Amino acid sequence: ENAYRGAVTLWKFDLDKGRINEAESLTLELPPYNQDLSDAGKGVSDGWAFINSFNTEMYTGGIEAGLPPNEAGMSRNDHDYLHVFNWKKIAELGKDPKNVKVINGHRVVPIEVAVANDALFLIPEPKSPHGVDVSPDGKYLVIGGKLDTHASVYDFEKIKKLIDAKDYAGKDTFGIPILDMKKSLHGQVELGLGPLHTAFDSKDGVLYTSLYVDSQVVRWDYKKLKVLDRINVHYNIGHLDSMEGKSTKPKGDWLLALDKLSIDRFNPVGPLHPQNHQLIDISGPKMELTYDLPIPLGEPHDVVSIAADKLTPKVTFDIGTDSRTEKPSPYATLAGQERVERDGNNVTVYATMVRSHINPERITVNKGDHVKIHLSSLERAQDETHGFAVDSMNVHASLEPGKTVTVEFDATEEGVFPYYCTEFCSALHLEMMGYLMVKDPNKQYAAVDAKGTKLTPEQLQAQYKKIVDTNKATDAVIQTVVKYLKEKGYEKYPAVNSMVTDALDQYGKIPEVKSKADAAASKGDLDQAVLWENQVWQYMVKTADVGLRAKARLARELATPMSEAAGRGEKAYLRGGCNGCHVIGQVSSGPDLTGSLKRKGEQWVYEFTMDPESKFNEPYTKGMIHYFNLRMPNQHMTSEETKDIVEYMKWIDNNADLF
Repeated sequence: ENAYRGAVTLWKFDLDKGRINEAESLTLELPPYNQDLSDAGKGVSDGWAFINSFNTEMYTGGIEAGLPPNEAGMSRNDHDYLHVFNWKKIAELGKDPKNVKVINGHRVVPIEVAVANDALFLIPEPKSPHGVDVSPDGKYLVIGGKLDTHASVYDFEKIKKLIDAKDYAGKDTFGIPILDMKKSLHGQVELGLGPLHTAFDSKDGVLYTSLYVDSQVVRWDYKKLKVLDRINVHYNIGHLDSMEGKSTKPKGDWLLALDKLSIDRFNPVGPLHPQNHQLIDISGPKMELTYDLPIPLGEPHDVVSIAADKLTPKVTFDIGTDSRTEKPSPYATLAGQERVERDGNNVTVYATMVRSHINPERITVNKGDHVKIHLSSLERAQDETHGFAVDSMNVHASLEPGKTVTVEFDATEEGVFPYYCTEFCSALHLEMMGYLMVKDPNKQYAAVDAKGTKLTPEQLQAQYKKIVDTNKATDAVIQTVVKYLKEKGYEKYPAVNSMVTDALDQYGKIPEVKSKADAAASKGDLDQAVLWENQVWQYMVKTADVGLRAKARLARELATPMSEAAGRGEKAYLRGGCNGCHVIGQVSSGPDLTGSLKRKGEQWVYEFTMDPESKFNEPYTKGMIHYFNLRMPNQHMTSEETKDIVEYMKWIDNNADLF
């Protein structure tokens, strides 16, 4: 923290020429947290801007040195910080030479100047966020934390009152005032797993948030803090866009979902699967998915149709394949073979990439060295593509599962250059990074003792117990999935078998990491023990993610074919968001649907779906409402949709042993 800083640049635009005016642009110095997406204020918040951050732990990994990787340390804190700054005041301060440092001919306003002039503040936000969006009137800020199920709505007027009153909850290491999170919030809403980005509707208070893990778009009211509707997309959605949704006057009846990891959705054309945009009609009371638009990574200019039965590609490369020759690469690197070799001024790096880390995470070379990096993807799961970039050196590569690729460049500039995965690959994609350090061999560099998270022994013990208990519970879920897959003979189905192979590969990494956690705990080093246990959890989550997908795929392989009516019923069931409360095969936020028809009869289920309130006073329904503390909403299904849902529920009962 003594040597490095973050920054945000305020670019001055010459609107007549359509060019940036570099001379009048300037940069605000920020702490060395990893700053992420930002948004500018409007209306009541005009003149202010907001930036997410992650890795407020300032953790820098070090797999090659035997330390836990970045993903273990970068998501340790319960909260990260939202940066709030008055860009208009910063721009004015920058006009006075006393308030700036000139670095490479560019003006920089230091942290201490911004703080002294009440222009820079921090607010705790859900950890690992990926986007802050300002409402059309500028009064509210909406943030989704990828590792939290909630969306947080901050009230700018509350924030401004705290700033004006100098009502601070404390300061960070760099002296920046921290505002109280609860005092800044308008409220929070539980949306689901993996909330990412937000787009606004033309209707007052209505917006849409993408859920990466749940693969859904949620429509909700950020003023009343109420979920209104949800719709499934295929599969993992990232960004989304409503028409002019970032402006003060959003318009239009359509929303575009930009989906990722679209496995099984389209005819496979090779290891690099199509991704998918989906067009959603948001004009009515229920969102309607209307159109799929599969796209390649590049911009398409032409298309040629070909019979699907002529497509017989491999969906992943064999580990260590050179995609140009389709033969094993002489530079293929497996786990445990990562290394850095030097021959004079030539440096060769043998590296691997797998969710969610690059190994090694630190590479040190001398200024003037010629550097070759051989990168091997260790992924076996379909569509788990990684990108690699040292962007400031114009070094870029794409790694489909199993592929080995080489990048090379001359290290002509002294400094520290991040390298990172450029393809969204997991919930901890942003933590999949490392640092290229280019040193001048003629210089002496002072060592820097970076400060990390400081906890009391009691807090450390509690944190250690919590992660150990979490891992035990997660492992129990994994074992139930494994038992199911084995009992159902998963190996007979190639697509399922491929997923299970990937899941077991992730699970097989756990014993080594667990032994390191136990060794650290036995030595009394709970700080390292927590980090290694957190890495155990990462491998378990990856295992469970692929395992559950394999289980769902296997169940569909084994199930009896659906009738047309049952197929329509499934679509109506998903379109109505019924799966938000009902999980087939287990009790969730609502009762398991399996056996519902036998318990109450087809007519009762039909009437209850059409008009739930008509049954609320019946003893059976009263008991359900009391147990789940929820009442089934009226999803306004048509009579035909409801009949189809009943047929879908019959199909569920006929295949109950598979769920």
